[in-house]
Amino acid sequence: MIELYVMNRFYTIIVSIVLFVAFTSFFFFQTGVTVKADIPDVIEAGTEITVNVTINKGKLRDFARFQQTLPYGLTARAINSANADFSFQDQTVCLLWWLTLPEDEEITFSYNIIADERLTGNIDLNGRFTYVENNERKSVDLQPRLLAIQPSPRVNPDMQVDILEYAKVASIEAAASKGGMAVAVRQQPEWLEDEKVFLVTLLVNKDANQKYTKIEETVPAGYTAASVDSKNGIFTYKDQVAKFIWMDLPSDPYFTVTYKLIPEEGTPMGPASLNIAGAYSYMVNDRTFTSGVPERNETLAGLSRDQVNALLRDVNTQAAEQPVVIAAAKPSESTATTETPTKIPSTSSTTSVKTVAATGATTATGDMLAPESGIYYRVQIAAGHKPVNAQRYFRKYRLEYSVMKEIHDGWWKYSIGSFDEYKVARDYRVHLSNTTTINDAFIAAYNNGNRITVQDALMALNQKWYK
Repeated sequence: MIELYVMNRFYTIIVSIVLFVAFTSFFFFQTGVTVKADIPDVIEAGTEITVNVTINKGKLRDFARFQQTLPYGLTARAINSANADFSFQDQTVCLLWWLTLPEDEEITFSYNIIADERLTGNIDLNGRFTYVENNERKSVDLQPRLLAIQPSPRVNPDMQVDILEYAKVASIEAAASKGGMAVAVRQQPEWLEDEKVFLVTLLVNKDANQKYTKIEETVPAGYTAASVDSKNGIFTYKDQVAKFIWMDLPSDPYFTVTYKLIPEEGTPMGPASLNIAGAYSYMVNDRTFTSGVPERNETLAGLSRDQVNALLRDVNTQAAEQPVVIAAAKPSESTATTETPTKIPSTSSTTSVKTVAATGATTATGDMLAPESGIYYRVQIAAGHKPVNAQRYFRKYRLEYSVMKEIHDGWWKYSIGSFDEYKVARDYRVHLSNTTTINDAFIAAYNNGNRITVQDALMALNQKWYK
């Protein structure tokens, strides 16, 4: 009986210990990481508010990052960064703990958000805390908060801009501040009954610092193109593409050029609706810019300066919706190099370049970018507010890879390739710079289809940074 009693007591103690450990483990280790932000509900345009973020991180000590993307019109400035590297770039607040987090289980940091004085409207503010636990990358999203922007009483209501429209307005103002808006506009093709041809007129408005310039017009099948007036430019026609090239532009601030479309045998003659896709490319300060060529149903030859300005205002209200800048290089992704890559990645590579067969990634629908598994790099070549047919629009560059598009931070972004190694992506970016007019491409990093910083990708894959 005594032995049985002792054994029962022993098992009771063991069970109690197990239950205690299970309870404490659940209480202390299953609560998870939490992120809370104290954000005022209202900000007056032209003023600033303070954001306080509290992270209950528990015992986490490894690499971590907090990010919050702000819409255009809002900027941020650090107050207390809790030993993190604070930055505000590309409209993103970023606090980065490169090596270790503070020892405290709860950390708090703060920063100011400043609103442009012309703003009005409402916007949702989000955020994400990303961390590494047991060699696994995890994240916690901040509960979205609605921020109401109270118009400034010091700004004329006619000058106020809704925050959702601010990016478009700012891009137009930035273009105007350069001393001229570089735009090419097409007049709706005019049918010339006497010659049985279509006359196409293009109005070109120059940037004050504009250099090498090119217009490419993809004309419909059944027609050939011939120059009428090139304004001392070089005109060529091949494979349904009519092209004007100027090494030195005319001295006039704006001018028109013309070419004619001649129906081939069997093509119905007479007035018709012609679908012409145009691209206008030029260089300013060694950077290449590309935009579409909008078409207008009005006479473009012989316009006065005031009439041209009125046309530009109409065109440039839609400028942010055109395919824009061939992607500007970031400071850390400078393309100012004459280095020649040792090997251009082959589309058949199964080691450095990801392919559907090699990775099992899902295929993209049309020219939309599909997510791939793991961490990889792509080369971004352009961005714009309006989607275009990527394969057709970038066909002139004769690229080795298909151009795919995605929506990121309110922009349609266009990229090529899929590389496991940063060095291979870097080499291909240099190859683009050496063989095409795409001089400002840069490398973008992804994790399971989501964009991450190149630095994060390098650290996660333990790869070396190459200039």
